[in-house]
This record gives sequence, structure tokens and C-alpha cells, in this order.
Amino acid sequence: MAANRGGTGRQLNRTSLTSLHAALGPILPAAIDLNGARPDALAAHPLIGKALSSKLLRLRRKVRIDTPDQLLHAGLVDEARVRQLRAYAFGATPLHPLLRGIGIEGRRLYVDEPFALHFEWLRATAVRASILSLSLRFPSGRVAELDIRLSPKEIEACRLAVPGFASGESGDLYVLATLRDAAGGISRQSARFGVFTRNPVQVFVSPQFLTQSGRAGAPKFNFAESRWYCNADVRWVNGESRPVNLGRRVDVSVSDAGVGTIENFSFNLAGDVVIPAYSTVYGNWFHWHAGGPTFDVFHAKGDVTVRYAMSGSGFSPQRTQIWRTMRTVGFNIIRVGDFTSTERSEYQRAAAQIASGIYQSRDMTVYGTELYRIEGTTDMNADKARWRFIDNDAEFDAMAAKYSVPNWYMDVFMVESYFAGFGASYVSAPTDKNGSRSGIVIGRDSDTVNLGQTFAHEGGHHLGLEHADENDGCADTDPASPTISDNFIFSSSRRDSAVITGCQINKMRTHGFVRSMTP
Repeated sequence: MAANRGGTGRQLNRTSLTSLHAALGPILPAAIDLNGARPDALAAHPLIGKALSSKLLRLRRKVRIDTPDQLLHAGLVDEARVRQLRAYAFGATPLHPLLRGIGIEGRRLYVDEPFALHFEWLRATAVRASILSLSLRFPSGRVAELDIRLSPKEIEACRLAVPGFASGESGDLYVLATLRDAAGGISRQSARFGVFTRNPVQVFVSPQFLTQSGRAGAPKFNFAESRWYCNADVRWVNGESRPVNLGRRVDVSVSDAGVGTIENFSFNLAGDVVIPAYSTVYGNWFHWHAGGPTFDVFHAKGDVTVRYAMSGSGFSPQRTQIWRTMRTVGFNIIRVGDFTSTERSEYQRAAAQIASGIYQSRDMTVYGTELYRIEGTTDMNADKARWRFIDNDAEFDAMAAKYSVPNWYMDVFMVESYFAGFGASYVSAPTDKNGSRSGIVIGRDSDTVNLGQTFAHEGGHHLGLEHADENDGCADTDPASPTISDNFIFSSSRRDSAVITGCQINKMRTHGFVRSMTP
């Protein structure tokens, strides 16, 4: 019997790991003393190297090097090289303040424990330091930036401690510091620190593709193989003082939205995951589904919660991740009246961007919009004149009963005005588009954001929702809630009403007009 699920992956090799570290931010050379640095340190410095270090050593046997510009005057470097050296090298007379180092208190950083970063710079003779700018990339991917204007005391001390940081995850913390001086010059330095947990060995799983809300992994469907693939980047962290070997086996347990287990399986990586002491290693894996319960849930536009577990060296780290298929809707914009080309573009933007932005908070997006018009034949021209201004429900019903587009998009009749406000739709429109309940009507609106909210609001009705403050059968839209007016389908929703609850999206996604991004 052919397997209907499997997977594999690997730990990154040295070259890939170097590229990954470089992607965190620039790896900048340390400031170096042209007079005091050891020969091997000069040769290893990326801006000097072996050839220049030999010439520099001969020069400094003869004279004291006051500034990097002295290398230019001696014919050892050109203008381009000396401009680089000014930012990362100094002589006996440092003209500008240069960052010398970035450090921490203690030997290591730990998850959820506050820490301070320490910065030191070279005392300059000509220009004083002024502002220290920081950019931190935490292991979770979160980025924090701040600018600190240095006090006279800090400038004189040539050092600064910046407290108040904490990391919620273990892994690599990247720090980029930029020291600006009073003359507009800058000195930059970078550093990377490991963040560990008191529970020392952990695994983190980051989907390579996210749903548009950014909250869940998006599985990809391979049409040629008829398989769903869940691709993830993986990070293993070891806070132990000894190496840890977690082996290559990954045990997987899948539950339907976290409720009950629907299947268990395992897959093997290409090699053992070996984490050196106090280190983070990176890799990736994927698992695929060509049948079975997980495949069925994905095909039904559902979501699953997957728990991954590994075991080795006395440790059994686990991590859970939600995988969810993206759901889509479409709009047929049927113009009934006279609209300019600018208005037509704005109506499409309201549906494809504003309404889609509201839906994306719950992993549903607008797949597309198509433009149509009631106009062109004698009969259609008469209908355009009759229904360009909708004065009562009977006119709306007659128009929707007569016209529809034979596809799975929702039919939206854009009219010049609608008697009852911004727009209207019946609840739970028929997917066969037969009868008067198969359309949405929306009146002309020059406010694109307001119009987009109307598309989302009336689309919600079309897909099965009552108003949030009415008897909608959803406990999470309790009318007593103080923020009910923020709900996208509140009876008097505003242009910024964009909240969609879990109960609401679960009702919407069962409608026939809602499709999955892939089968």
C-alpha cells in the first residue's frame, strides 16, 4: 500500500548558516588600533588583510601612525580604502569617536529575563559623540529600534548601558549600533548573542509560507503529485554546557483545530541534529499529505494543529504549529448607471484591497474582481434607466432576479443611489444565483475606505451572517460587548469597523461562494 504521508529535512550546513547569519544584518568589522594591534589581528581584519598588514607593520616600525590618512600619504592605500578605514581603524590621534564593543552583563541571556546592552567607544580629540541608534532583531523575528541622545556625562565616560530588553524566545539576538558624532560622522558596530532558556533544549518551527493574517502556516498544494506540503524553517537551541544530539526522527501528532487527534506519524531528517554547547543551529523540514485525515481537513478548507517532537541526549523538545488553508471570495462588480473610469478603478480597489484587508485578519482574501455593466442592448438600456436609482426593495429584487454572472463570485450591483443607505444583501445567498436573493446592491460612494467596508459588510451577509448586534448565533459577538461597534458587520458599522470573530469566519467559510486558494 502506497504511503499517503511523509517528510524529511536537514540541519543547515556551514555555508547556509553563514548566509543566514548575514541575513540578520551586516556583520561589521571591529575597530582596530593601527599601532597596537597584533600582526595576526591586522592580517585577519577584513579591511586590512595580509598584504596591507605587512606594509603597515614596516611603516609603524619607522613612525607612529596618527590617523588612517597617514596610510594614504604613504601610498599604502587609495582614497576608497582610507574612507573605509576611517570608520573602523584609528591611530595615536583618534579624530572621531569609534564604537569599540557591544556587550552584556554576565555570560548569557535567558528567555523572559531582563537584560541591558553595554556600549563603549573611543574618546576622540576633534569631535564628540552625540547620538547612539540601535536596531535589535530578536530570535522571534521582532525588530526594535531606538535613538538615544547622549548626555554630557555619558559622552565623557565613552560608555553607555541601555537596560530594559527581554526576549520571549531563545535563539540568536542581533544588535546593530550606530554612533553619530557632532560633525555628522558615524561609526557602526554589530554583535550577535545567544538567548537560552532555563529549560535548556528547545525546537522552534516557522512556516515558510504564512496565511495573510500571519498567524498560521499555509500548506501548499502540488497539483502534479496531488499532495499538500507543509514547509517550515526550524531552529534548535541548546542551553546546556555539553553538546546535544536529538537524532533525526521527528514524531508528528495532528489534531483537528486542537480538539482531537486525527493521526500520528513520523519522518526522518537527512542526518542527526547535533547542537554544540550554548548554541543555536538552523535547518528546515517538510511533511506531505497525499491522503488521510490531514489531507481531508485541508481539502475541506479547515485547519489542523500539529505537534512536533524529537528526542535525544536525555531531552525531548516539542513545538506546536497551526496549519490553515487560505480561503477566498470574489466580486462581480455590475455597474448600473453612469460611472467614470476613475470610479470603476476605485470600486475595484475598494473590493480587492480594502474589503480584502478586513477579511485577511481571519485568513480569507478577495481572489479577484470582474467588471460588468447593464448596458448595451435596448432591453438592458431600459433596465439601466429603471434601476440606476434603487427606490425600494422590489426594484432590487427584480434586478437581482433578472441578472447574474455564471461564476462563483458574488454579484454586486453598483447603482448611483440606494434608498436605504450604503447597501444591502440577503443573508445566505443561494450559490446557484437563482431568484431575487442572489445579489448585493451598493450605492455610489466617493469614500473608497467606506466603500470597501461596505463590500466586506454586505459580503458577510451574503455568506450567511446576521448583524453582530442581532441574533446571529455567535456568542463571541455578544451585543453587551463594549466593542461590538468595531465588528465589521455591526448594524451601524463605521468605515473602520473591521473585527471578524472566530464564530463569524467559521460560518462564512462553509458557504459555497468561499473557495480554497488551492483545491
